[in-house]
Amino acid sequence: MAPSADEGVGVKRLEPVATGTNPTVSVVIPCYNYGHYLPVAVESVASQDGVDVDVLIIDDCSTDDSFAVAQSLAARNPRVRAIRNEENSRLIATANKGLSLVTGTYALLISADDALAPGALGRATSLMEANPDVGLTYGHVDYFTTDDVPNEIPAPSSHWVIWNGEDWASRVFASGRGPIASPEAVVRTSVMREAGEYDPAFPHTSDLHMWLRLAARSSIGFVGGTTQAYYRMHGANMSVTQFGLDSDRRPLRDLRFRMDAFESTAPLFPEGSRYMTSARRGVAADALDLARVALDRGPEAREYVDEIVAYAAALNPLFRFTPRGAAFTARKLTGSAFARTGMTALLERLSVRDTIIRDQREADTGTRR
Repeated sequence: MAPSADEGVGVKRLEPVATGTNPTVSVVIPCYNYGHYLPVAVESVASQDGVDVDVLIIDDCSTDDSFAVAQSLAARNPRVRAIRNEENSRLIATANKGLSLVTGTYALLISADDALAPGALGRATSLMEANPDVGLTYGHVDYFTTDDVPNEIPAPSSHWVIWNGEDWASRVFASGRGPIASPEAVVRTSVMREAGEYDPAFPHTSDLHMWLRLAARSSIGFVGGTTQAYYRMHGANMSVTQFGLDSDRRPLRDLRFRMDAFESTAPLFPEGSRYMTSARRGVAADALDLARVALDRGPEAREYVDEIVAYAAALNPLFRFTPRGAAFTARKLTGSAFARTGMTALLERLSVRDTIIRDQREADTGTRR
């Protein structure tokens, strides 16, 4: 399998190949009061082709009928097991419990309200079977808000991208954000065991923390040109409700949580101090974008805007000399005049265009550049 021309140091683009194997994948589904979503999640996993799947549902003492639903699903499918925590342990402890019990060569942690795309596990494990140095593989995720999961059949993967772990991490630090939603992330169990379990000290960004720990130990794979999973947005996602992110200050708290994950994992990389410098700039840039949005909430948001800007300044004292800093200053000083002339709408369209371009690049390689 000969790679095409490298797109940069530490990354190569490959043509997908069929490996002819039927690898084992253990899937863990933590569940708390998501019984009405659970059948869709389980079916999306249990029906995967090209892999030998076993599914473990762990009910975290739900107060609805979740465990009864889980037991019913297990009774109908020998590949599905259902267990119940003795006491409510919350998401991270429940996830760690499930992952400690996996036996497959590969493992996947997926929320009970999300779903895998058809063929996702076969595509991810084919990449990993062909590239034994890859410890984590992910791909594009579609977000949806409807009751029904999108039902179109994804296209075959158009390409694979294999990143050196350190180069991938460098891109992630520089972007200031994680490129993985979570339900699409397939890990090599042996590498996961080396990295250790999810750390409850990083509640909202325990997944980003884990991905960077894996990148310090292995290469990272990206399945391009197709959809790997579906992430349900419904306002009561456990990542929001269990970690104190359901308030007006949620976006700023999210930025602080990201920095916690970056600061903790940076020492794992030889150039971690340089990575942190770029992470501070990246998160500061996102903070300024957040501040620009907050300005539209009117005078009552002034305290919040000031708090965001203070955080951006703490991360990058020279933020005013960056493009994002200049855009924020212009928006703050001339917002009302721009609104009268329609300039605000034009700037927003340009911002959307730039975001689309960045997202297209991310969809092609798995990281922003």
